[in-house]
Amino acid sequence: MVAEKTTERIYDLLLKGGRVIDPANNVDGLFDVAIVGRFIALVDKDISPDLARTVADVTGLVVTPGLIDIHAHFFGIKGGVLPDAHCLPQGTTTGVDAGGSGHRTFDEFNDTIITQSLMNVFALINIVGKGMIGEPEQDLEDMDAELTAAKINQRPDRIVGVKVAHYMGPGWEPLDRGVQAAEDGGVFLMVDQSPIHTRPMKEMMLDHLRPGDMVTHCYALSKPMTDVDDKVKPYFFEARDRGVKFDVGHGSGSFSFRIAKAAIEQGLLPDTVSTDMHEPSIMFNQATMPETMTKLLALGMDLADIVKRSTWDPAIAIGHPELGNLGQTALADIAVFEIAEGDFGLTDNGTAHRVFPTDKRIVCQMTIKGGRVVWDKNGKSRESWTATPPTNPALA
Repeated sequence: MVAEKTTERIYDLLLKGGRVIDPANNVDGLFDVAIVGRFIALVDKDISPDLARTVADVTGLVVTPGLIDIHAHFFGIKGGVLPDAHCLPQGTTTGVDAGGSGHRTFDEFNDTIITQSLMNVFALINIVGKGMIGEPEQDLEDMDAELTAAKINQRPDRIVGVKVAHYMGPGWEPLDRGVQAAEDGGVFLMVDQSPIHTRPMKEMMLDHLRPGDMVTHCYALSKPMTDVDDKVKPYFFEARDRGVKFDVGHGSGSFSFRIAKAAIEQGLLPDTVSTDMHEPSIMFNQATMPETMTKLLALGMDLADIVKRSTWDPAIAIGHPELGNLGQTALADIAVFEIAEGDFGLTDNGTAHRVFPTDKRIVCQMTIKGGRVVWDKNGKSRESWTATPPTNPALA
């Protein structure tokens, strides 16, 4: 008698039938994604479900690398959010805290937040030694480029850049010290500095920032990219040509539909998509990664391009190309989205909270972190309730 041949289940999880968008590997089409342990084993057409222990049917959904939010707030400010609780349900598997800690407070941030989080958490270290704790970012005496660079070089595994922001004084000292620290630490600098008459945006971007440095809140009314006729000011294009990067940094007061629409139509797209996530930005604007991506989609950007600027491009910016892609053997950090259709209103901010209508909204259905399903909105990776065993009579 010949024994019946059985198929060995070699994959732990199979995502089947979705549109896979993986810009790092030039993939955009209907593919299956197979996972073994913490890593991606295979991305291919029509992988047999018999080879997997768990199969999630994601037909009609979009599968991407886990999102990378390059500007969020987890430490050092009132209203900071919890990385896992606030990011993983949105498909964000990597977050960068933007300046909450400085060289004096980074170790506390690392001990209390970074090492306690399931998701990947990195830091942009503030040029201010205390970071954003207390009266934030005004103490010039606590802005030490040498000590900041020393902390970067001590923890290059966690510190990926320098942050300069919110200084109310007249001079360029914080920015120039931040640039020096970033130069000595081998990282980029992100700046959030509204223009004043002694510190105009044009001079900042053309004379003080280096290629690869980044201006966040790029569509904010406080840093107007456009003039009264909704034309992008020429020096923004000049800055881009010399390699300055632009980050969305949505926030609770830093995203204007009017500015973003004009800029995108004129070709000044963001280099990275980010949320500036903290409690007010979630409450007032739903400033999550999927909602911010939805706003860019409604303003005319292509979905695959938005995904690229939310995954692979920020991975490169922070120096972690092992993230933000679905390549074979890559860490299985994956997001699954529905492009929901309906009658939706999207809220911006600035002088007021105004609504922009759209018929599509990006909604996270599933998040996989290191091969483990950590968010499953509709139970696509779960067994049916009918598989529940009957009550054990011994417990009656």
